[in-house]
Amino acid sequence: MIWSDFMAIIFNPNKKIFTLQTAHTTYQMQVDRLGYLLHLYYGAKSTCDMDYVLTYADRGFSGNPYAAGMNRTYSLDTLPQEYPTLGTGDFRNIALDIKNEQGTESVELLYKSYEIRDGKYALKGLPAVWASDDEAQTLEIVLGDDIAGVEVHLLYGVLEACDVITRSVLIKNTGSGNITIEKAHAACLDMVYGDYDVIRFYGKHAMERNLERTHLGHGTLSFGSRRGTSSHQYNPAVILAQRDTTENAGDCYGMLFVYSGNFSCEAEKDQINQTRLLMGLSDELFSYPLAAGETFTVPEVIMSYSADGFSQLSHQYHTCISEHVCRSRFAHEVRPVLINSWEAAYFDFTGDTIVDLAKEAASLGIDMVVMDDGWFGKRDDDNSSLGDWFVNEKKLGGTLSELIDRVHAQGVKFGIWIEPEMVNEDSNLYREHPDWAIQIPGKLPVRSRNQLILDFSRKEVRDNIFNQICAVFDQGKIDYVKWDMNRSMADVYAGNLAYDYVLGVYDFMERLVTRYPDILLEGCSGGGGRFDAGMLYYSPQIWCSDNTDAINRTRIQYGTSFFYPVSSMGAHVSAVPNHQTGRVTSLKTRGITAMAGTFGYELNPALLSDEEKEEIREQIKTFKKYEMLINEGTYWRLTSPFEDEVAAWMSVSRTKDRALVSVVRLYAEANAAACYVKLKGLESDAVYIEENTGRQYTGAALMNAGIPLPFAVKEYEAYQFSFIRLDEAKKLYDEIKKVCGNLKLNEADTADSASDNRIVISIYGGSGSGKTTIAAALQQYFLNDNTACYVLTGDNYPHRIPMRNDEERLNVYNESGEDGLRGYLGTPKEIDFDRINKELSEFKAGKDIIEIKHMGREDGDISYDETDFTGIKVLILEWTHGGSEYLKGVDIPVFLESSPEETKARRIKRGRDENAASPFICRVVELEQEKLDLQGKNARIVVGKDGKVYEQ
Repeated sequence: MIWSDFMAIIFNPNKKIFTLQTAHTTYQMQVDRLGYLLHLYYGAKSTCDMDYVLTYADRGFSGNPYAAGMNRTYSLDTLPQEYPTLGTGDFRNIALDIKNEQGTESVELLYKSYEIRDGKYALKGLPAVWASDDEAQTLEIVLGDDIAGVEVHLLYGVLEACDVITRSVLIKNTGSGNITIEKAHAACLDMVYGDYDVIRFYGKHAMERNLERTHLGHGTLSFGSRRGTSSHQYNPAVILAQRDTTENAGDCYGMLFVYSGNFSCEAEKDQINQTRLLMGLSDELFSYPLAAGETFTVPEVIMSYSADGFSQLSHQYHTCISEHVCRSRFAHEVRPVLINSWEAAYFDFTGDTIVDLAKEAASLGIDMVVMDDGWFGKRDDDNSSLGDWFVNEKKLGGTLSELIDRVHAQGVKFGIWIEPEMVNEDSNLYREHPDWAIQIPGKLPVRSRNQLILDFSRKEVRDNIFNQICAVFDQGKIDYVKWDMNRSMADVYAGNLAYDYVLGVYDFMERLVTRYPDILLEGCSGGGGRFDAGMLYYSPQIWCSDNTDAINRTRIQYGTSFFYPVSSMGAHVSAVPNHQTGRVTSLKTRGITAMAGTFGYELNPALLSDEEKEEIREQIKTFKKYEMLINEGTYWRLTSPFEDEVAAWMSVSRTKDRALVSVVRLYAEANAAACYVKLKGLESDAVYIEENTGRQYTGAALMNAGIPLPFAVKEYEAYQFSFIRLDEAKKLYDEIKKVCGNLKLNEADTADSASDNRIVISIYGGSGSGKTTIAAALQQYFLNDNTACYVLTGDNYPHRIPMRNDEERLNVYNESGEDGLRGYLGTPKEIDFDRINKELSEFKAGKDIIEIKHMGREDGDISYDETDFTGIKVLILEWTHGGSEYLKGVDIPVFLESSPEETKARRIKRGRDENAASPFICRVVELEQEKLDLQGKNARIVVGKDGKVYEQ
């Protein structure tokens, strides 16, 4: 059967072949004549049936199913299978092992039925990839063994755009007796040929996710966790790659387990050079009883394939996690730059300490203060009070509510630390309920960090802690929570405990994020000890490692990036000498490294010099300038910190018009050779300008020849390079210069000329039309001509924050229809024109210090910041409403032509608005475009859709 039109899931009833199609990959399996489900193919897209890859030979000691009759060439020991089990004559590693009441371990799964449905399956009580009905399809294949009384439902989720296929398994006891699941994996991938390397990410506390590449010889290479969490030691992720695969070329397959507990990954090369890759629950410390009629759910594996090397594989996982795993409303929002009290004060703090930290934070431009461990019970060290989640008001000098108000009064947000899964023996909770701590009956428990683990498999335990935590959170507006977990599980008293414990944690987290949807939740387990896709389902970011040393962090963040997006990595600038390594690196190097993550601070600002404080202010401005590019752009690894003399990475906007390159030197040597870094992901034919130097390059030059780094003066230096694609900007600049005429913009002001020589340029057009990029490029051209220039964004001038404004637009539409909506969009009802006109008027009048309005994305997040315009000759306003008749003081209005269809496509491509394709937003765009087309007639300069620039 050959097909051409795209269908995500195809079934060929004549040959009983299932084909799963994504944008660039094909996955195929077949029910053979005996009823076994065989795996045929997974790889680059194919448009035909692949059953021809199966070969049959009589091989000694490879047994034959009885149903095969006298055919000695048919053996499950050599055929590629979709879900192999124990007791079928397959002596390779298996995916499922079930024991019956008599102790027999044998299940032979034969095909029963299938179902194809739109949308992505969900898993009860477990995190899983989610998608709308038009983004995914589900295939459910039912296999069974009537004699064993077992039915297995294989679930496949196909996300075409992400090039991702998910797999999970439901195991049902259809018999009359009890069975015990001894092993359950979510996915098996059999490869009939190929010579592969296994790439895994090993580590330890404070040094997680180091990449290790090992050739898979004959036998089994396995790794996993038996610690109760996904662990610091091995991440639940693996890559199977051809031996010559690199970042940019070659075949590679990924598996990522969406689970936060014990796991196992097994890679095996068999007797005839076939490869089998398995991922799922660890069978150590696991023996799960299943009564008649009960169902067990195996957590999900996300699979992906790339024919273009590791970078493309990473991009597919980044998109899947950002768009289809993280559910938090913060996943695609600007997040606060925070400072955590831990390395600033450890347990030694009071309420005044936190308020002083908030004052310092506000002066530096930091958005939020987080009060870490030590605020509850009688906890002044790590020996007591876990489990006693009541505020130590004596220590804080008042109630939590009062402290939160004092922090908010400084203009910063408030965050708090919790460790709900733990208990100290020196606590009221333990004294009242010692049986709530996990321990083996009759044995003394294993302590770690002076604490025990609460049995979260028990609902009454979870309910008690949840109620305590809620009583705390309800005392004031808490903006952020860091959830920690600081030990491994040792006292496993039953085979079902480890699994049920993790489901208990998920239940707790689900209840927490449902009750407090506006709290930004950050996961943590001694840093990166539970950094997995399961946690990211509940928290959009995880503290990447307790190690904040900038040089070590380049390795940790490098390894993490193979599966997880930058936006998920908690990363902070810490004090030096570093508290973990003792290493001293510059503030610049620490800042650039932390910008490859969520960015924040882990230090005591009171100990900083004035120069360091000013540098931090500039760091924060830089990060906020590039934050959406870093978090929403495409991330590229440019070098390996395990192999190269520099660690280098970059983020490229989805439209390829902006790029930020970061480089950290890992060591320096005398008389060193020049070092070049080649960029990736740019448009070859486009011209890019580097913001700091003004130098221009083609994308091809940057990617093929690279850029030379400055010669190192000392060890651990760091650099950043920002590139903007020019496109129409150079033509526009030349046209603006002509319009400006004889204005001496590059001459110093005199008392009489300050106002005469100042001009305002407005760049306006449809949303996503490139206003921001063109404004930034224009600014660079003015700066190159020694003309000081400032870019002002109009996004700060609606009356309401974006979410509330969208709500108001919908309210107006529901109450007054399209006519009412027309009378609202872009008018003084929606926009604070009085404010923007006041600021422009003050600029034109020659005022040097002007209060500029800034608006965030949360209620009340509005400020008026004094900004120095001394020497500024040109103000560029980039704004959808920059051509409005209500806007005063614009000298050169510049209109960027676009259509509603182009605006919609650009909004979707840049990925900043999840509702970009909704009918209501599309209609809003059309109505805005009607106004823009009218306003465009009054523009002094027009940039046409063909790229031509002309004066009206």
